[in-house]
Amino acid sequence: MALSFSDSELAAYLEEDLDAERASALEQALPGDELLLQRLQTIRQQNASGEHTLGSIWRQQGLSCPSRKTLGAYLLGILPQEQALFIRSHIEIRRCTTCRADVEDLQQQQTQNQETKAARTTKYYQSSIGYFSQRQNEMDS
Repeated sequence: MALSFSDSELAAYLEEDLDAERASALEQALPGDELLLQRLQTIRQQNASGEHTLGSIWRQQGLSCPSRKTLGAYLLGILPQEQALFIRSHIEIRRCTTCRADVEDLQQQQTQNQETKAARTTKYYQSSIGYFSQRQNEMDS
């Protein structure tokens, strides 16, 4: 069964904004599908001649993308349910490459911050044990 691709997916592919799984499927389908090749060429020509769709402008400018601050709040689980649902669909269904990269970066930062905090807590704890042991020895003397 042949896969179907919308014009917006083809435009996103040309803009390198189509998620990797769909882009790979498209690249596999292209060599054997003359109609798909023609559609892709038509969209490429429209873009080259300055004919941009509202959807392509919307994607290029990231108009529906939330800020990093909002994405951070999403990861912390502190957004209202409706806003969290929008962001989840933006990342998981639309598969916005920019926002997915931001979320991955924020998750890495969060992991690094937790590791740093744990190391700092351990260091404070160990230094406190040494301090209190020394004080106990002084009191015993």
